Amino acid sequence: MIAEVAVGAAWSLLVVAALMRFGFGARPAPDPSRQRPLTPVEIALLRGGRRAALQTALVELHLVGAVETAWPAAVRRVDTAAPRGGSGLARAQYNVLFGHMHPRRLWVIERVSRAVAPEAREAERTGLLLTRRRVVAVRVVLLPALGAAVVGALVEGADPPWHWLALLAGAFALVLGALPRRTHKGAALLGRLRGERIGVRRATVRAPAALLLNVALFGTPVLREQLPRFTDESGLLARPPREPMDRGGGSSCGVVTCGG
Repeated sequence: MIAEVAVGAAWSLLVVAALMRFGFGARPAPDPSRQRPLTPVEIALLRGGRRAALQTALVELHLVGAVETAWPAAVRRVDTAAPRGGSGLARAQYNVLFGHMHPRRLWVIERVSRAVAPEAREAERTGLLLTRRRVVAVRVVLLPALGAAVVGALVEGADPPWHWLALLAGAFALVLGALPRRTHKGAALLGRLRGERIGVRRATVRAPAALLLNVALFGTPVLREQLPRFTDESGLLARPPREPMDRGGGSSCGVVTCGG
């Protein structure tokens, strides 16, 4: 009896979470015909979230000559090539970049983190991303659903169908919680943009605008194929190298300068 109740509760909560996750009760999005084209940073945010947007903005700075690589696994800004125009996220990274800094250490600076918010809010307003409030609400519902599924799976003496239904509910809860924030509308737009660019994916630095758009749309494969030197030497896809103080000894400014 306990297993049946737990499994029933788990699946009921999963239905509620799924309806919330896939837009039931959400405000209708604005008319698509009135929307402006997305910028590369906005496209990257839609594709891979915050980190993809930050990567794309840093590549934007590199392609206009505003940043260069610095050993080991770091970037530094070129003061003679301050970016004009471009994305606010790129300008925020340039303005706080002093000395040598690994990209991931640059991205945790508050001023840079805050610069992602306007892009995300615009994507939420146009219905391309779920709002953070809705994401939190879905996860709040998924937690008891997952708990009920675990209870149903661990009850001794339960009939096999209930055991397997509990395991299936737990797996579904985990998958539902791990889905990106893209809405159905956002996924459709991303798929259409990728389809339009798939034939011109090998743009080079001689066409920086096209290359930046490809980075925004496809991410890592384009970075490794078309910008291998910058990607490797900047540490764009790697974790920051460990510093002496990270290992519990000494004090060193390491990759990040003392002043930064």
